[in-house]
Formats: sequence, structure tokens, C-alpha cells
Amino acid sequence: MGNKVSADIIEQLKAIVGDSKVLSSEDDLQNYGKDWTRIYTADPSVIVLPKTVEQVQAVVKLANAECFSLVPSGGRTGLSGGAVATNGEVVVAFDAMNQIRDLNVIDQSVVCEAGVITEQLQNYAAENDLLYPVDFASSGSSQIGGNIATNAGGIKVIRYGMTRDWVLGLKVVTGSGEILELNHGLLKNNAGYDMRQLFIGAEGTLGFIVEATMRLTRRPHNLNVLVLGVEHFSSIMQVLNAFQSKIDLTAFEFFSELALQKVVEHQDLQRPFDSICDYYALIEFEALTEQELEHAMSLFEY
Repeated sequence: MGNKVSADIIEQLKAIVGDSKVLSSEDDLQNYGKDWTRIYTADPSVIVLPKTVEQVQAVVKLANAECFSLVPSGGRTGLSGGAVATNGEVVVAFDAMNQIRDLNVIDQSVVCEAGVITEQLQNYAAENDLLYPVDFASSGSSQIGGNIATNAGGIKVIRYGMTRDWVLGLKVVTGSGEILELNHGLLKNNAGYDMRQLFIGAEGTLGFIVEATMRLTRRPHNLNVLVLGVEHFSSIMQVLNAFQSKIDLTAFEFFSELALQKVVEHQDLQRPFDSICDYYALIEFEALTEQELEHAMSLFEY
């Protein structure tokens, strides 16, 4: 199947990244060759794990010279098919580019290589009394480069926005092997076109994101969570409006009784309360004072 690259090209790839960083076992091909869509048959030639930006450049230039295709691979947690290799492509996986550096506590920013795990960045920020707020179920395996390439959102979008809102700068290797330095980590920059925004959400089609300067913020204090039972689906938005108009929410999610049953059974968890409703709303908010908490509870009772 597919248009597999030659043994000579594989040897050239090994010369670039090292023998141990070119994977070809069937398990590796299946693991790195697809994301969570699960509807495609993975059929890459090999998996390449570069360690440096220069190695990524060299792989891209080799692909141009030898006319073979590349597919970027992050944590492969996406559901859009963006990390799928079905036709003998060489998969460029960023697992080995996983360093965090250059923390600036004044600017509240940090530089991450593309393979940094989302949870890794969250923990690093917390260790420095800061917060990286973009959060989702796959935070333990998704990678920053992939988050940027898909403009990932998550459960705290209502307060903190999408990944796009937290990217101060990008380093990108283009399809020709050139390096672009985009926005240079600036928060305030009105000097012409913001090319960084083109690469955010582009699913790797415009180039490989190899490094990002990410914005951080202060950690929230005294987070509280309420779960409300709601009888009618149409009431969910009324609940959201009632709370959002009075307090600053950090997260808002809803789920059905059927979904709750599946989670409780699968994870052997306890129900939030005994009574059964068709729908539930989960509300997270920051209460810095006792008065704010009392105000939220009054909305809850209402």
C-alpha cells in the first residue's frame, strides 16, 4: 500500500536525526500514523522524531529534494484527521522537542518547543505561581504544537478563550525549509500583517510549528464548582445567562443524564446527587470574597 520511500531515503533520514529516531515497526507506524478519528488506515513509510529545529529543516529540505510527503504529528488527540498518514508519507513527530525555557515572570510568558505536553506547561506555570489556562480532557497527552495547529479550545473558553489568545510568537519551518519568526513574543504589535495568525488553526498545512512563545496569567484563587439539575434543554442557556450576567465564570459545561450514567458506570464514580434530571449544568467560578460566594449561591437558589 501507499507510495513508500526508498531505503536510501530512510538512511538519509537516519543521518539527519539518528538511527534511534527513525521508527519503522508496525506498532509505531500505526501509533504515529493516525489520530483519534480511527476511520483511516494508517500507512506511513517511517516515523521521524527530530530533536532540533535544524533537524526539522533538514528533513523538509530532503523531502523537497526527493519529492516525498510529510505529515506533522503532535499528541494525535485530534478528531479531524490532521495527523493521518495513509499514503506512504514520512511522519514528523515532535515528541523529542519537549523543552520549556525562557520564562519571563514580568511579561508572564514562556518559550515552548512544539512537543511540550499541555499538562507539562500547566504544571510548569503552576510551579512559578502562574497559570496556562487552556485546558481539556487530553491535556495529559496533547502537545502545544498540535494545540496551536488546531486552535484548541477546551472547557475554560468562556473565561480564557482559545489557544489563539495565548500565542505571543511562533517559530515555523516552512515547506521550503525556511525559518519564520512570527511576532517575536510581543503582546502589543501593530506593525503590519500578523502572519502568526495564519499558522494558528492551519492544521500544519502551511508549515511546521517548531516553537511557540506562550502567554501565561495569574492563578485563580478559591475556585468553586456548582452542579445544577435542569429539567429542560432550553433552560441551559437561561442558567448560563443568569450566572454570566452577575459573576465571572471560569468554566461552564452541560451534560445529559444519559452521559452521566455512562461516565458513572465506566469510571465507577459517585453521582453528584441522588435526584435525576434530564440535563445538568456545571459552573466554575472564582470567589475571592465571602460576599461573592454568597452572591453565587443566591443565583443558584434562584
